[in-house]
This record gives sequence, structure tokens and C-alpha cells, in this order.
Amino acid sequence: MELALRELELNAALAQNLVHAHYPADRLDEIWKEILLYQFHDILPGSSIKRVYDESLARYASLHSEVLDLTNKAKTAVFEKINTAALQNPAVISNSLSWPRTEWLKIGPQWTRVSAAPLGYTTIDLANAGKLPNNLIAKKDVLENDILKVSFAPDGSIQSIFDKSAQREIIPAAASANRLAVYPDRGDAWDFSMDYADRQPDYFTLQSASANVDGPQAILHQEYTYGQSRLTQDIILTHGSRRLDFVTHIDWQETHKMLRTSFPVDIHAREATCEIQFGSIKRPTHANTTWDLAKFEICAHKYLDISQPDYGVALLNDCKYGHKVLGNILDLDLLRSPDYPGKEADRGEHELTYCLFPHPGSHIEGKVIQAGYELNCPLQATPLQKQTGSLPAAFSLLTVDAPNVIVETVKKAQDSDNLIIRLYEAAGCSARANLNFAMDIKHIEQVDMMEENPIPLSAPGTYLPLSFRPFEIQTLKISV
Repeated sequence: MELALRELELNAALAQNLVHAHYPADRLDEIWKEILLYQFHDILPGSSIKRVYDESLARYASLHSEVLDLTNKAKTAVFEKINTAALQNPAVISNSLSWPRTEWLKIGPQWTRVSAAPLGYTTIDLANAGKLPNNLIAKKDVLENDILKVSFAPDGSIQSIFDKSAQREIIPAAASANRLAVYPDRGDAWDFSMDYADRQPDYFTLQSASANVDGPQAILHQEYTYGQSRLTQDIILTHGSRRLDFVTHIDWQETHKMLRTSFPVDIHAREATCEIQFGSIKRPTHANTTWDLAKFEICAHKYLDISQPDYGVALLNDCKYGHKVLGNILDLDLLRSPDYPGKEADRGEHELTYCLFPHPGSHIEGKVIQAGYELNCPLQATPLQKQTGSLPAAFSLLTVDAPNVIVETVKKAQDSDNLIIRLYEAAGCSARANLNFAMDIKHIEQVDMMEENPIPLSAPGTYLPLSFRPFEIQTLKISV
């Protein structure tokens, strides 16, 4: 929901500045305040009673639909002004992230490889989609693209991931990855036993598997059962990508059980890197002290990574934040089923995606930060009509030349029609970043996160240099 609001703020700000469309400031303020209400403890961690979730989930669904409608309204205000007269079959690609991206997209029935400018839009001609790759392999026991070869055991788990470009095996010998393990869990919604893994788990049982190639994607579809529960996964390997996706649907009907997946990897590292808001934190991969032992379950937002100087592996996710990392095993908590204080916690239908992302070098060199964002903020495609218009075929609000400086927020200022841009340094390094704006800047100030205490900055024209301390957040207030 927060990411949907991020998309709305950006697109509404673009519409206001490009075509003078109305920015829904009052409604955004109301929606944000209601979302923050639902992030109160105990709603946020899952430790409220059923009535609370029945009411809050219904409101979430209504608010999410409204946010998507407002976002589409803002996009339409811009897109209907784009000049596409020279294109045969136009479509526009929206990229809300602050770096250019080149990815495969399926637009209607057609796959095309698109390049998208940062923080803006790019128009393409679907008549020039180009050729699809022909080197993908999809079988019940193997998926392969130009970078990775993934081999599966008869029970559906992964027994090998070979990086062809690095000539390196990622899964240790005799180990299995993505075994869907079910552990006894007698805890309540607040806690579970720290020795749960000492007990032998059960496993979801593979019932069927089928494989196919869809355009640039090799896909293995698996169906599992356990008790009264059902789980399906589409395991996807895309041409040109290091990301192995696990698109998962679960009908979860268990009690006092915990569902987890794990990935033993051939990496030796004393610390793991866990993403948190506006940065990351290092956590030990061992239990040498009682302090370390107490961290048997840890949190991470979009990624958890362990890396050697030459190579690493990250576990990405789009909505599951409970992890464990012990030695060389990356482990993700998918679902629990306590019966206190709510009798039916987590029961029902769930949609989630997690990904394994092997990479050369450290998590910074391997662009793990960017990969986590790209999973959670996918490119958006909108077909267009041939039309004349006043806007160019591509527009990028600004570019940032430092890959470790990320634009997190673009929105209208609270007290004026000025533009707010919030950036942060994501890698824990000092950084110099040059910002290049698509529009002339009349006036620019650095403000705090409350958009107060302004400090004037010199920004003649469209160029602004900035310096960042490690993990520093900077907020700019701009008049264009």
C-alpha cells in the first residue's frame, strides 16, 4: 500500500508540473493518516483479534482501489498530451525509480524488451518489438537462461543453481533449496520458540509439475499439498536476468504450524546485510554469544544478502519480512498459524513473491539494492492511441549519477505547489551526487523531513551537486 501511495505521489506531481492537473493533496493526507492508523501496534505485527483485521483489510482494499484510480487519473492527464503521431502502435512505459531500466514486459499478448527513463515515462512502438530469445530451456527438472541453470529434484526442491557467467555452483553439494518446510509452532502471535528448528519439520508434497516457455521466460509450475492447505508456485527465469522468481499462491488452513523456505548457499560470510528503511544493517550469521543467539529471527525489508568479496546471494521479497540467517543458509518465514489472540491468524488465501538473486561482488557491486526496488516497483505499461500532443516522447524528471543515491519520494510540498524530492544514500558510503533536472529550477532549498527549517541552495538552471554522509537522508524543496 505504501508503494502504491509512492506511485500516486510521483505521478500526481508529474501531472501537476507537466499539464497543470489537480494534485489530490487533501485526499492523500486523509489516506496516509488512515494507513498510519492501521500500522498501530497491534495491527501491524499481526497480534490483533479477527474483528480488527476483518475491518482493516476491507478498508485497505477500498483505499488501494482508490489510490490506483487516482494514479491512473494522474497518468492519463499526462499521457493524453504525449505526441505519438509518428508511432504505429504506441505504448508508454512508466518508471518510478531513479535509474534507467531495461526489462522484458508483456503488453497485452505481446512481449517486448523496453528501456525506460528514470522518474518519468518513455514511449515505445510495439510494432518494433524485436525478436524473442531462443536459448531458454524449461523442463520439469531444469530451467535455464543465458546466465543461470537451475536443476530440480523429484520432490520439487532445487538441487543445483549454476552461474554460467561466473562458472560457479551456488547450492552446496547434497543440499536442497526451497524445500517448503512446516514446523510445529505452539507460540502465540507475539512469539514462537527459539528452538523450533530442532524439531524435524514436515514438508509440502509435490503433486504435479509442468514447464513451458512464455516469450523470454522459462517457467516451472508446481502444485503442492500439506494437510488441508494448497500451494502453487510459478518458478520463473527470465532471459538476461539473474533473478529467480518464486510467484506463490497459498491457501493456508493449518493451526500451530509455521511455513518456511530456505536456501543453503556456497557463501562464507560472518555478517548478513538486511535492508531497512533508508539503508541497511549488518547482522551476524552465527550464534557465538547469547546476544547473537537471541537474534534467531531477524527482519529485513526488500532484501537479505550474504556476500564474500567476490560473490554473493540475496533473498528478495515483496511482502515477507521475517528471516533467519545462520551460517550459509538464507531462510524466510512465509506463514504462521497461532490461535491467540485471534483464532484464525493467517488462515486463508495469500499471494507473495520471493526471489533468489546471485550476483558477482558485494551487495553494492551486485546491485542488490536496485534489484529489491525493481521487484517491488515494476515498470508499468499503458497502450496509447496515435495522437498529437505537446509533450515529448520521453520525459525524466531528474537523473542522479551516483548509483548509491536513491530518490525515495517525489511529491507536492505540504504548504505550497513546490516540489519535494527526498533522497538517501543507500550503501553506507560517503557520496557525491549530481542531479540534473528536466526543467529549469527557479529556487531550491534543503529542508528537514517536516519540510521546515529551509537552507537555500545554489542551483542555476538544471544542475545541482550534493554531498551525502553514509545513509544520510536529504529533502529538497524546489520551485520550477
